[in-house]
Amino acid sequence: MQAQFDHRFSHGFSLLANFTWSKLIDDSSSDWGGFWSLDVLGQDFYNRKAERSVSAGDVPERFTLAPIVELPFGPGKKWLNSGVASNLLGGWRVSTIYTISAGTPFGITDNSYGFCNGAGVLEDRPMLIGNPASISGSRRSPNLWFNNQALDFAGTCPAAGLVNSMQSGDFCCDVTKAFGNAPRFFANVRNPGVDNLDFSLQKDFKIPAGEQTRLTFSADFFNLPNHAQFAEPAGDPTLGYFPAANGNRAAGFGAISGTSFYGNRVIQLGLHLYF
Repeated sequence: MQAQFDHRFSHGFSLLANFTWSKLIDDSSSDWGGFWSLDVLGQDFYNRKAERSVSAGDVPERFTLAPIVELPFGPGKKWLNSGVASNLLGGWRVSTIYTISAGTPFGITDNSYGFCNGAGVLEDRPMLIGNPASISGSRRSPNLWFNNQALDFAGTCPAAGLVNSMQSGDFCCDVTKAFGNAPRFFANVRNPGVDNLDFSLQKDFKIPAGEQTRLTFSADFFNLPNHAQFAEPAGDPTLGYFPAANGNRAAGFGAISGTSFYGNRVIQLGLHLYF
């Protein structure tokens, strides 16, 4: 579902607002992560239904607000339309783009102990022994983004000894172990979402070299509030579980160690000549 509000530019003001609510389900998300990612490769050649989950690109809610405002000062405007103040304050316009959205779903695999069918290319998933989304409120932080104790790899395909090379060259599976029942991507465990505000301030200077000739100065601020935009947590259980200061089991697995491509605040100044 998509809703959009569009106020066309009038009296020095325009506004575009967009809200999207959606759910994307598939059994292979080849556009995210490349061929060798868990988006494409399943853990069982003979059970494709087990790969069905929310898609790697599923973003259930996203809202964008983009106003443009011409300041009411300068020649032809309501206030300060003559004199020195008119030249200094006239011709400025402000625009922003505010985006807030839910995060993409999180997926966990482990290929460190071998592969389920010995093919050497399949992805292995854990058994669910709890609710990974049970970490919430003040307990949830970049040090522990989800409950990493709710996932068990001990009895699943990656466990040592599951895939054994026989003398005949065939592979034999340990029947005491099974494929993991965790989904390919968790609908209730999501990577950090987006909360970003970009801001731009621009001013036009007329140049007496033609009717359409002008020089535009722009000051652009990306991530103006300098909010931390966290990257996704580590999904590799081989990074270990180490006690955190608050007593929770947190470490590389389930922890966030960096920021996303939005990064820190960036300021960009520019001059544009139009003719």
